[in-house]
Amino acid sequence: MLIKTKNFSDKEFDRFKKYQNLSFEILSTVAQELVEGVTEKEVARKLVKLYRQEGVASFFHLPVALFGERTALPGDWSIGHFFPRSRTLMPNDPVILDAAPLFNGFLVDTSYSLCFGKDSEHDAMMLHLSSYRESIREAVNQGQSFKSIAEAVESTMLTSGYKPVHQKHPGEVLGHRAIKTTNLPFRPKMQGFDAISLSWFKFMDGLAHRKTALKSPLWNSSEASEHAPHDGLWLVEPHAGNDRIGAKWEEILVIENGQAHWLDDNPPHVEYWAKLSSVNHAQ
Repeated sequence: MLIKTKNFSDKEFDRFKKYQNLSFEILSTVAQELVEGVTEKEVARKLVKLYRQEGVASFFHLPVALFGERTALPGDWSIGHFFPRSRTLMPNDPVILDAAPLFNGFLVDTSYSLCFGKDSEHDAMMLHLSSYRESIREAVNQGQSFKSIAEAVESTMLTSGYKPVHQKHPGEVLGHRAIKTTNLPFRPKMQGFDAISLSWFKFMDGLAHRKTALKSPLWNSSEASEHAPHDGLWLVEPHAGNDRIGAKWEEILVIENGQAHWLDDNPPHVEYWAKLSSVNHAQ
């Protein structure tokens, strides 16, 4: 089987968790080593190097480094804008690091948001984003459609004064499948992307939009997501923005027999939220 999307064994679940943790570890390491004046390009190159050292031969998308206002995906944002720029890191800048490596055929996609300094607006945005971790899981368990869940996230963000800028991600996704691909000795590339997984996503989403019985591997507010959540591993990535800053998180949600749980109870963003909450309570 070239692409596997569900019915994973316990051993495969363990490997998804191992590789997700490893990806977060790489993002966290680079985040801790950020210095004023470094560029997005330099950080992205460092991320690629570290993933290569861990055996990653291909990426669903190349590592992303966004600084300052670019974290909010401003203006007429297109896929080309995700590629790193010469934008330098300045004090109190918001930062988003994101990578979607394939470790031995296991696709994981992780995001790490932080503020390079201190910004109360960024803190508030991060705490706002924390609420979706529980609300999305609960909505899946209630059997709400993928479309209605995506619309609820977008509506809540707008009501709270934020833009749901994940709508500017490729496919306008709130989430997408995590998959296991056959670990081939050679991975064809398509403009820096893994051609096998990217082609599969495009093909399956196209079939779903043509009203076939097949469901899309993308989770968004389109009609192709107007169905009950279906089993598999889903990479959920709510992304909020305003005119100046943006923030997001991304991790694997497991859906089995229509019921959802997070693959890991304590990814880095959960620890980040806990620290922010403790500081707020102390003040």
